[in-house]
Amino acid sequence: MEVEYGGIKASGGKLFIIISLLGTIGGGLWGGFELFKRYEDMEAKISEYVAPDLSGFDKRLALFDTQLKDKVKFVDLEVSALKELVADAQETARDIRTDIKGEIADQTDQISAIDKRSRADGLETRQAMRNAEGEIRELITSTNKDIRDLITSTGKRWDDKLTKVDTQIENIEKKLDRKITKALENPLAAMSKTK
Repeated sequence: MEVEYGGIKASGGKLFIIISLLGTIGGGLWGGFELFKRYEDMEAKISEYVAPDLSGFDKRLALFDTQLKDKVKFVDLEVSALKELVADAQETARDIRTDIKGEIADQTDQISAIDKRSRADGLETRQAMRNAEGEIRELITSTNKDIRDLITSTGKRWDDKLTKVDTQIENIEKKLDRKITKALENPLAAMSKTK
């Protein structure tokens, strides 16, 4: 098949190429027009766009920030109160430890005085006092160990141990009073005083 147009002859293969070329050019023009139309539609939508009102979010963020600051202040107050409570507890524990050491020192001084007086007595009195002294030293060693344990544990659990410390000190005082009374009521001690 041959087609002649304006003095140009085109045969079947060339005619097919020309038709394909015209179709491609037509399709390209159609695609370009569609692209241009979409561009115009998009431009119209962009120009109509109104940014959303975010002032509600700003207000909520400001409220949240205020509430967070209030909570942080509250937590700071709670932490300060806890620090103060811990400081008071440490001070109380120090006071208790000082009182206990003072009482031990007083008791040790009293025992030393009794020991010095008993050495001036006769042989039998010295032996009796040595026995009492051994018991008292054993009691002091036991008491010192108990009190050291109490002082150590007071730092960790002072609330639970205050009652036990008071009870043990009372028991120690009663035992010491009984021992001292027993030593002073010893008839041999009374004989040496009358000499």
